[in-house]
Amino acid sequence: MTAKKFLAYRLIVVALLAGVISSFVAVGNYLVPIAAVVTAIIFILIMKKKVNEVLVDERDYKIAGNAARYAMTIFSAISGVIILILFALKKDRPDFELVGSILAYAVCSLMLLYSFIFKYYQRAK
Repeated sequence: MTAKKFLAYRLIVVALLAGVISSFVAVGNYLVPIAAVVTAIIFILIMKKKVNEVLVDERDYKIAGNAARYAMTIFSAISGVIILILFALKKDRPDFELVGSILAYAVCSLMLLYSFIFKYYQRAK
């Protein structure tokens, strides 16, 4: 199978999956969308094994790594500013402290997860 054909199949699966998820979530059924996602993942993995061409190379992984690093850095910096603003406004709106704390824990968790994964890959090489 060619990479172009695989991309077409993947787009069809995504469109079908979006339709299934939106229709079943709208009626309040959440089990069918979960099963549909699992089925779609399995189908795409099976189709990916049948591709005879190179789908990604080292350059793609390097670009993805840089994009992830910059996205995490920008998100953390902007979130830090928002956290400070929320804590500064907690006298007027006490619920801002809760939102700021949740955001702070989320940012800390993201940075810790990134650090652990970075150290893991650094030792693996």
